[in-house]
Amino acid sequence: MIIKTLLKKRGQLSLEFSLLLFVILILSLASIYHFINNNLDERSRDLDNIDMGAKTAISLVNSGYNGSNVGYPILYLGMSYDSNRTNISIYIRNQSPLDASTLYLIERLIYDRSGVDPDEYNITIVIVN
Repeated sequence: MIIKTLLKKRGQLSLEFSLLLFVILILSLASIYHFINNNLDERSRDLDNIDMGAKTAISLVNSGYNGSNVGYPILYLGMSYDSNRTNISIYIRNQSPLDASTLYLIERLIYDRSGVDPDEYNITIVIVN
């Protein structure tokens, strides 16, 4: 009889502990969501998407996507933007000259992969020697 009572109390403590952990988890997720929504505006998210889109586009072109053929791998060096964060320069480097169709493909892939509006953001590909 005493053993059953101890087991019931232990089970009750385990349930209460589990509920407490669940509440802490929910509060943590809510505070993280609130922090991200309040501190990152839409432009910051779009810039992050453009950066990821540029990396993906360079990787796709290097792998021969859509018939692209580059003699040497294109290196993604980074990006910069103006104070309005609408004019964005993507810096790349390659050991061989890139033709206009490859540059256009990279630009189109950046717009497609990032999901940003081409009328709102002006993306320019800059080749660094």
